[in-house]
Amino acid sequence: MRPAPGIALAALLAAACGEPSDSASPYIRLDPYASVVSPPSQRDEVVLLEGGTACVIETYWYRVVCTDPESDSFTFGTEGEGPGEFTDPSDILRGPAGTIGVVDRRLNRVSMFSPPGQFIASTPGLPDLLSYSDPSAVRGTMTARYRKFDPGAGSSSVQGEIDAATGRVIWERTVPEEADVVDCSTSRAGRDRPPLGAGYSDGSGGLLFVTCLGEFLIWYADRDAEDPTAIVRSTYVERYPSDEDVAALMGWLNSLPAGGFRPFSSEEEIRERPKVWYGARVVDDGRRFWAVSHWNSVDDVIPALSYIDMFRLTEQGPRHALTLQVADKVVAMDVLGNTLAVLVQRDVGGVIPERRVNWFDVTQVTAQR
Repeated sequence: MRPAPGIALAALLAAACGEPSDSASPYIRLDPYASVVSPPSQRDEVVLLEGGTACVIETYWYRVVCTDPESDSFTFGTEGEGPGEFTDPSDILRGPAGTIGVVDRRLNRVSMFSPPGQFIASTPGLPDLLSYSDPSAVRGTMTARYRKFDPGAGSSSVQGEIDAATGRVIWERTVPEEADVVDCSTSRAGRDRPPLGAGYSDGSGGLLFVTCLGEFLIWYADRDAEDPTAIVRSTYVERYPSDEDVAALMGWLNSLPAGGFRPFSSEEEIRERPKVWYGARVVDDGRRFWAVSHWNSVDDVIPALSYIDMFRLTEQGPRHALTLQVADKVVAMDVLGNTLAVLVQRDVGGVIPERRVNWFDVTQVTAQR
């Protein structure tokens, strides 16, 4: 049954900040214990280091900016192809012993740095078109998805494990197509038989896939198995847009020029379209899966609230534990221990939204779930 719009919103507004909300509310409202302005960038990445320092990519200056909750910061990198330089910094990786890895997608290499940004070494020769599904974990190997080109069979979407020291692929499998695994309730315009989404290491030799635009979690306890171990529907609360969602999307839709592309045609279409996950996801060091949910994929719409679902990875498969509510539009996040860091966009009335890194302590809320 479709939920009545606005009921959950009224309940969550009564929740105490930083404490579990009333039992009638499906959300736990959290406020950050620290917040720092982040530089403009074309990349939505944030990675936590030990001690709480959060690192982001500043693409316009070809560098990485790392800031702690007290606003102390350091930067490293510059434009170029030499040691410690970047042409297209695309991903940040948390390495062992406090090191920081930065992937340059154009150069197909990962460079390692020690805080506060001293260059250590680079590994060239990475596979083409890398997309890191575990961007905050380098434990000697890196988990990533990429396109594999075979002159006789064309291209395929591949999930692989890469040796961080040599760039050599030490394991890989072709990613199954969605239609062979699960029936999606939402269609992808222009996509015929797309593969499952990004695969995330579950910390025990298995893989967790997000598919159907975030509608399902597909778990393979054995990453080489043909059939999944469990399939879990990912959306738990407010599956359909609230009145506030509809108003925001209609305002943006009405601002578009006549005759241009319009992803929605009317308020009725918006209300009838179920929400799915878009954006940031991470499996943390405690085998918990986190995903930003219940916000739209339209870049120009900056909602005042975001929601983060957390699942515990059990022997039976992913189990929904809680849904957090936080301010602003979350575009990236990382979890280390009981610290959650999110990179957000905030509407401050200008042409370009403000970007900030917010830090949260999730010790109490996760212990109770």
